[in-house]
Amino acid sequence: MKSCRLKNKMRRLILTLLLNCLCISAFSKQESRVNFLRDLENSPALNNSVYSVYAKYVGGKDIIEKNKNVLLVPASVLKLFTTAAVLEILGTDKTFETKVYLDGKIKGKTLEGDIYLVGAGDPSFGSKDFNNESFYKDLFASWASILKNKGISQIKGNIYADDSLFSGMQLPWQANFKNIGNYFAAKADALTIANNKYKIIFPPVKDGENNIMPLSTEPKIKGLKFKSDVYSSPKITREDVYATFEPASNIINLNGALPISETETEIYASLPNPAEFAAESFVESLQNAGIKVSGKAGIKKGRDYSQKQLLFTHISPSIKNIVKRTNKRSDNLYAEVLVRDISAYTGGNGTAEDGLKKVKDTLINMGISEEDFDIYDASGLSYVNNVSCKATVTLLEQILTKPYVQEFKDSLVIAGNRDEKSLFSSRVSNKPFAQKTLLKTGALDKARTIAGYTKDEKGKDIIFCFFVNNFKTNGRNITALQDKFLTYLATNN
Repeated sequence: MKSCRLKNKMRRLILTLLLNCLCISAFSKQESRVNFLRDLENSPALNNSVYSVYAKYVGGKDIIEKNKNVLLVPASVLKLFTTAAVLEILGTDKTFETKVYLDGKIKGKTLEGDIYLVGAGDPSFGSKDFNNESFYKDLFASWASILKNKGISQIKGNIYADDSLFSGMQLPWQANFKNIGNYFAAKADALTIANNKYKIIFPPVKDGENNIMPLSTEPKIKGLKFKSDVYSSPKITREDVYATFEPASNIINLNGALPISETETEIYASLPNPAEFAAESFVESLQNAGIKVSGKAGIKKGRDYSQKQLLFTHISPSIKNIVKRTNKRSDNLYAEVLVRDISAYTGGNGTAEDGLKKVKDTLINMGISEEDFDIYDASGLSYVNNVSCKATVTLLEQILTKPYVQEFKDSLVIAGNRDEKSLFSSRVSNKPFAQKTLLKTGALDKARTIAGYTKDEKGKDIIFCFFVNNFKTNGRNITALQDKFLTYLATNN
């Protein structure tokens, strides 16, 4: 009898200890969450700012949330929405075919008629993004060489670029004007070439110089004129110059400062007219190969090529690889071209407006409330884009049920991976969240954002989002808070 009573007491003691441990564990988690939120609220870096933070277990409960329904500027985290819609609508394996047609006949050594270079909405055309052999100079030279080897020595006609697959506004809608003309706000043309950018080269500068004019551009672009308000500054160590288009003209305004330097300084700017540049470059390659072109380079849109002779076809990488480039390198041009591709290849008119409407419809079909997002471009450059962390986390969770989930995850930055070109690459290689966190970052003048997937100490999968807008501190201080947030999630148990 005494033995039974003793066993019962032991059972009650063990049960009590277990319950105490569970309570302590639950209290510890609650205290950790409260402390983290308190640290955010008390952080000087967030004074007068607006922020939203949200994380949850995949298919499970919330871990932490603050202002998760608040609409904020997502910056480049918006690309998650664009690329998810591209994969959903166009699939992973679609490619884009840029083609060259002859509208005429071949007579002996002469092509008699016009040649058309027809854009297919390939954001990588003529770039070095996937392999150097596809660089436009090499590609055009190879086409010219093929014609030369066939005995062609003359083209009696014009070289036209046709970029009519897209229509409407080419620039990111409602983006900051100072960005329009810079390489990161390039025109989204159906005949994009070499990332639609060129190099502006400045001379060595001394202290006290003003209105510094560039020495040259690379490559050379016909017709450009520069106005310069660029000055030298001993207070900076790297260039801070913006190139902006002057509306309806060939004038490029240069504003900002250059560091004192004994060597030349380079900046990148966006091509004013990518399709025209493509036609001119093709003519140059033909002439370099010894093929005389009697006509001109220009643009002619909307031709019927069904009865024309196909000379060449260039096939792009697959969409899954283009999406990978878009997110890992946060490429604004790629995102803007892709949203127009959505329109063009689903029976639309190739406009950003139609593409964005189809993105919106896709997001709603994926279970995201239209009250939780308001999108005006595909890249995140616009300050009027608004997205909630709730919408972002919902999107990321829905993607886990999709057949393209691995392709999407492959497009995200691996935190701590030294091979990544990102703020969260080698810098965080020793952080607790390194190697187990996949994320997309965003940055504008007054916005710093992150979102993605990570794991806690036990390996449980977590989806997260952290947006900060309208901060007055240095951006590095916001990045430090993002590190702290990811560390909190990674060490959560």
